[in-house]
Amino acid sequence: MSFIIRRQLSTLIPPKIASAKNIGSNPNAKRMAEVVSFYKKLPTGPAPAPKKPITPLAKYKAAFFDGDNASGKPLVHLAVAIVILGYTWEYQSHLKHHKH
Repeated sequence: MSFIIRRQLSTLIPPKIASAKNIGSNPNAKRMAEVVSFYKKLPTGPAPAPKKPITPLAKYKAAFFDGDNASGKPLVHLAVAIVILGYTWEYQSHLKHHKH
């Protein structure tokens, strides 16, 4: 009967922290008490809701990169920005060199 109880307890505790032979032995009782107190201190219940992003960059990241919203749209946005900036740069340099 004690083997069944030890087996049940050993499945609750990760193997690197305790093994089945250490659960019932007296020298390791303090160590097991520390493990139990550690697990009792862990928070229970659902995780708190993430904070809403405030900055524009954080809002953009939340909209296109995080969670289920991940998509390829930022690549399209980058390509459009490069085209617009490149056109503006070329137009300005064209105006500098072709004075009327």
